[in-house]
Amino acid sequence: MMTAIHALAAMITRNLLIALRRPELLVQTMAVPVVVVALASVIFGASNSWPIALVDEDSSTGSHQFAQVINDTQGPTGSYFDIIETDARKAAELLHEGRLHLVITIPPGFDDTGIVEVATYNINTDAMKNIRLRVTTAANLYDSATNADQIAAIIDRERAEDVPRTAFMGGSAIILALLLGAALISANLYAVDSEHRTEKEIALTPLGSYIAGLGAAAAGWILAFVAAVPTVLVALAFGTRAGPGEVLQTSLVVLPAMAAAAGAGVLIAVRLRAHRVIQPVLILLALGSYFASGGFISVSALPPLARAFNAWWPPAYVFEWSNPLLHGFESRPGLAAIAAVSVAAFLGIGLAAAAAQRASRRKCGAWPVRAQH
Repeated sequence: MMTAIHALAAMITRNLLIALRRPELLVQTMAVPVVVVALASVIFGASNSWPIALVDEDSSTGSHQFAQVINDTQGPTGSYFDIIETDARKAAELLHEGRLHLVITIPPGFDDTGIVEVATYNINTDAMKNIRLRVTTAANLYDSATNADQIAAIIDRERAEDVPRTAFMGGSAIILALLLGAALISANLYAVDSEHRTEKEIALTPLGSYIAGLGAAAAGWILAFVAAVPTVLVALAFGTRAGPGEVLQTSLVVLPAMAAAAGAGVLIAVRLRAHRVIQPVLILLALGSYFASGGFISVSALPPLARAFNAWWPPAYVFEWSNPLLHGFESRPGLAAIAAVSVAAFLGIGLAAAAAQRASRRKCGAWPVRAQH
């Protein structure tokens, strides 16, 4: 038993030294989640003021009040609208060019009819739902301010426990960084080590080549924390916050999930062998897991095809169980979640060790080993 432990420790040390000599094995793991969270947060995360045109053709007391409401309506990230044009002709040109989200026109007779005209750039996109929500919110605010008896929907736009979209994306990116780091680094370490070992070295391994698989998985698990540091810094910059309690509870799910990912990385390395082939495969799987498994937005907001995919894709459950804990929506993980990731960890590591042993036998083939008399 102690011999196996010493051999495993030696393999872990060997792999850590390989990573030290080959820093590119870590750099690529660091880069992917950082790029993902940065692009997603900048492009999709900020829901701030949208450029619009407001054309007042009525110039009455009521139209001025409505224009002021449009200008003052705010959400959790600031003003809903940024009025950049008031001329009808220029507004139509900018809308046609796609430079405006919408043009709101207050026609003559507004005080009598209460009618406004709204023209949008592309009404067929899913994002137009948000535009309609914002205009409806502004209209309700105007109605409630000018007519006490008006029946209007009350839209709760912000609560104290709400998590901004950028913070949600950042938290998910940290989970992505840890899972991808464990899988990709383990796979690369095993592949690089396997490429540089000779058949004779493998054949003469006293405890079996399963130690090589376990050592690569353990080293990848450890180095995943180092590789996740840049993602944590970027996530903090985008507003992700979690207290010690949330981090501790989330770790009960993420740490064994990382072990399962490390085992899966070794399995993939055994199958694909060359680390240059392994990298794009694991990176694409990681990106798909982030965007289609509740990392980018919650599972409930995904389209039906993605929800069907989530039902059988294991990483989806890691995001589903981890995000509520990380952001404080839940105080503790469920026993079923802990049991599931623990079983996955044991299976992943066990299968990785078995695959490494089998790969060694296949690679050695009929290597002649003569008995000593």
